[in-house]
Formats: sequence, structure tokens, C-alpha cells
Amino acid sequence: MNSLLQIALTTFLISFSGAASPGPVLTITLAESAKRGAIAGPLIVLGHAILEIPVVVAVTMGAAGFLKTPKALKITASLGAVTLFVLAYLTAKEAQSGVKLDQSTETTGNWWDLPIKGILTSLSNPYWFLWWATIGLAYLQMALRFNIWGAAIFYSAHIMADLVWYFFVSAGTAKAKRFIAGKGYKLLPYACSLMLAFFGLYFARVALS
Repeated sequence: MNSLLQIALTTFLISFSGAASPGPVLTITLAESAKRGAIAGPLIVLGHAILEIPVVVAVTMGAAGFLKTPKALKITASLGAVTLFVLAYLTAKEAQSGVKLDQSTETTGNWWDLPIKGILTSLSNPYWFLWWATIGLAYLQMALRFNIWGAAIFYSAHIMADLVWYFFVSAGTAKAKRFIAGKGYKLLPYACSLMLAFFGLYFARVALS
């Protein structure tokens, strides 16, 4: 890649394809967007973005070699499985409590739990670590040819892809509220809870294999 523009465009495209893949972050975004509206996606991505700053630094300093080892995969898969089981339980518990779609938790000031959930769901996915140890590392190495500016462009384009995708997911889910109002509301968080549990079981299997 011969320019920062090329790095930005290719990073955005490869990151967008990753962001659009089903996973724990997408699942929790759907559940939270139904309750809190379009703001949920960007706030979850905020947590994801904060987490990825030290990851970029660590990968640059040589952590990629460890992240690609079978031991690292088993450790992250084990911790991820536990985290997802907890989040699945909490999501189902919230659904059971009967929170209404027209209630907004934004006014309570408790928005900070969304970035935390963004961090936890990112950390719970061992393949997120693997992505950084392979695709992320390759792109970051190319970006570092332009020193700190290359790394900054790479990181910014990567986060922008996540932000664009999850904003549209949140906005779309929020606009669909009227179709799942009332008793139908519980279907989405319960479905998301089951999906989180499914990912937890899948990662547990990876850890035990």
C-alpha cells in the first residue's frame, strides 16, 4: 500500500466485513437498542474502541505471537464462555422484569454500562483476539510504514467501520419498536439471551477441545 488513503479504505472495508459478522457484540447491541434506542450502538462501540487502543499497542509490541498460540485461544475461550453465560442470564433477567420499550434508561444517567458491555462482549470472543493476531497485525504492519500516522489512520478507519455498522443496527432496531411492542418485546431480549448462551457454549467447546 503506497498511501495513507489506501490504508484507510482497505482497513475500513475489511473491518466492516468483520463488524457485520454475527457475534456477541452484535447480539448485545440488538438487545440494548430495543430498550435504549439508536444511541446504544455507538456507546457499545465506544467501549469496543477503548479496549482496542491497548490491543493495537500490544500487537505492535509483539503480543501477536502469543495470541496465535493454542494456549491463548483456550484461555480466552474459557473466560469468554463464562462472561457470555453471565450476560445471557442478565439479559434474560431484564426481559423477565418487564421493562417497556417506551422507557428510556438514557434519562437515568446509567448509559455507562453500555461501553462496559461493549468491552465485555469483545473480550468474550476469542476470535476477536485471533483477528488482531492475524489480519489486524498484517494491516497494522503495513500501516506502520507511515509511522504513528499510519497506525492512527488504521485505528480510526477500523473504528469508523464498527461505528457505521452498529449505528445502523441500533437505528433499525429502534425504529422496529412498534412491531415488537407489548408482550412481543420480550421475544427480542430472550432471543438475544439464547444467542449469547449459544456463543458461550460454542466458546466453551473451543476451550475444551
